[in-house]
Order: sequence, then structure tokens, then C-alpha cells
Amino acid sequence: MHEIKYKDNSIKYSIIKKSNIKNIYIKVKYPGIVTVTSPSDISNFHINDLLKSKIHWILNKLHELDEINFSTKKLELIDGDNIYYLGSPYTLRINNNKFLSKNSIYLKENEFIVDISSHIGISNRRNVIYELLKEWFITSGNKKIKERLNIYSKILNIYPENIKVKEQKTTWGTCSSLGNIYINWRIFLAPIDIIDYVLVHELCHLKHMNHSKEFWNLVESVIPNYKNKRKYLRDNSNKLKI
Repeated sequence: MHEIKYKDNSIKYSIIKKSNIKNIYIKVKYPGIVTVTSPSDISNFHINDLLKSKIHWILNKLHELDEINFSTKKLELIDGDNIYYLGSPYTLRINNNKFLSKNSIYLKENEFIVDISSHIGISNRRNVIYELLKEWFITSGNKKIKERLNIYSKILNIYPENIKVKEQKTTWGTCSSLGNIYINWRIFLAPIDIIDYVLVHELCHLKHMNHSKEFWNLVESVIPNYKNKRKYLRDNSNKLKI
């Protein structure tokens, strides 16, 4: 384990050397795990210097991860459970059908209705229902986030190269230096104003790849009460899960 220090911060990191790659990759994961994957011929001294040059980005990522906690017990995903979508509860209804050839899920009025084969064993049922819900949220989320993007890209005059809703274990949203934005599908359990905050946050990162004063001023110009949104995520992140 290696270590770099910056002011009052001490960051430990591990190095993985690979002979079949050409670039250096830095990953920051919950709960504060920093991993560097690099070509075999890159010295540890060079990696250490690189991390020092990226220290503000690393600290920002660690700060973001501090706001997320997915430790709460998962739902059992049984008939009658409440599943939240856009901040509102929907009742999970499970229909067992021994003649069913394909499992499916759809939203009808105030219910998530799952049609599932009765031949699936009890030990696998939760995983099957979870995957159906996740796929539904990703599909629905991709449509919804593009609707919201049309609003906020025009306000900010910032347009990503691509935006996609997908599985993300430890963050609500990320953006890349290539101009791509990725949104965690679980955020669609939250109210629409929280989703908007996450989207605006990532759009602003395309202009300021940090959490500087300029970055927060830009966020505040669109979402004046953004601090309340951040507090909501800190207080409720462990509930925004299935």
C-alpha cells in the first residue's frame, strides 16, 4: 500500500501493474479506496507524482463518496412491497404463472406489476425481480434524463457528447473528460428535483472539473437551493435502493 499526503489529508492507494495496457487509470471507490492501474514499465515514483497532480480531483471524488451509503438492508421484493419512482411509492404486485415463457414488468396506475414464472425457485426469485426492476428503471431513466437534459442544457449552454443511465455502485453521477455523462439508475427513486440537481451537477462538471467556487456558483445559478438537494441525498441515499 502506498500513500500521498496533502495538507491534513492522507490518501492510501494500491498499484496494479499490467503489461497489456498503455495508459494509467485511477479509480476511486467507496469507502475511499484508490486504485491505480498502470503499464508495467511506469515507475512508482511517476505514479506518485501523477496522483499529487490529481489530488484535488481525488479529494473531490472521496468527498462525493462520503455522501453515499448503500448499507441499509435491501427490500425482500415480495408482493406488497413499496417501490419508489420519482419520489412516489408504487405497490409491487407479483403474478405467478406456470405457463409463462418470459418474465416481464410494467407500471400500471400505482403499481409495479411483475409477471414471473412459478417454476423459478424461491432462492432465485428476488434476483430475477431485481433485474427486471433495474432494467425497467434504466430504460425509463434514459428517456426521462434526456427530457430533463433538453431543459438544462439550454439554460447552461452546456451539451454533453452523450448521456446514459446505468448501474453505478458508489456515485449518483459521473462525467468524463470526453464529455460523457453517466447517471445512476437508482436516482430515479428520488423526486424529480433531486434528479435535476444530479443532472445539473454533472453538466456543470463539464465546464469545471472540480468543486471550486466557480463550479458551485454555476450550480447555484440554476438550482439556488442546491444545498438542500445535497442534504436530501446525504440523509436519504441509503433509502434510494431496491
